[in-house]
Amino acid sequence: MMRLIAVEARRFVSRRLFQIVTILVFGGFVIGGIAAFMASENSPEAMAAYRADKNAATDTCIRETQARIDAGVAEANERDPHEFCRDNVWVEHPAFEYRHLDWMLLGFALPLMIIGWLFGATFVGAEWHNRTMTTLLTWEPRRIRVLAAKVVAAAVIVFLWVVAFEAVAAAAFYPAARFKGSMAGVDAEWWWKLVQVMLRSGAVATITATFGFALATIGRNTAAALGIGFGYLAIVESLIRTFKPSWIEWQIGPNIAMVLNGPEDMVLGHSQGAAGLLLVVYVAIAVAVAALVFRRRDIA
Repeated sequence: MMRLIAVEARRFVSRRLFQIVTILVFGGFVIGGIAAFMASENSPEAMAAYRADKNAATDTCIRETQARIDAGVAEANERDPHEFCRDNVWVEHPAFEYRHLDWMLLGFALPLMIIGWLFGATFVGAEWHNRTMTTLLTWEPRRIRVLAAKVVAAAVIVFLWVVAFEAVAAAAFYPAARFKGSMAGVDAEWWWKLVQVMLRSGAVATITATFGFALATIGRNTAAALGIGFGYLAIVESLIRTFKPSWIEWQIGPNIAMVLNGPEDMVLGHSQGAAGLLLVVYVAIAVAVAALVFRRRDIA
């Protein structure tokens, strides 16, 4: 079995789509790091101008908030103008702050998750399109064994690929913060939180890749997996949220958001761990259905 998984892993990484996307993503992160380095500025003059702009914006906010309080139209969170403005006034910082990298990596997680879906779908979809599945099953006729090797290879590689590129992003933006920005707030606890973000991003991308793999196996082509995935997440789940909002905690999209961002940004009826477990159950059902269809299907 391990030999078969190794063969499928080599097939996965040798695909032209995988190699081209890898080069493009790597180049994008490198360019982003260079751009951040060029734009970052932590000189005394730049920092003094930032503080002046921040103080001016805060004073304006306090006056406007106090005016709303006096007029009786203030929101509940505006009862203390100083506290409200301290938390809500934002002025672009001239220096790149490395402590914000965890939020940047969460932002990168969405496109990487979509790419993972594409990788999983095209990995098996290309087999059907190029009619190489028959050749493969001639060499290894045990269909469930073949499918298991493919899905394990795809899942492991997508996980490692996403985690590696999150690490590449962290390395690419480090010089901007270290030499021309700010490393304030970056300590051992922060680094551990960053590692957790990377691992969660890799896990979610692995789940979406496996979903794409299962749908492409059932539909016998990549387009089926991409179409069904887009249609369900963009249309079906939106309709469900509109007409059955109580079902939101069972939907794929909100649970993915829960796993990535945690309860601070997504409130469901269960914990972050339960959201991850629910996604694993969903993907296990999808793979089981794909295996059943694959086992009984006429390959010719």
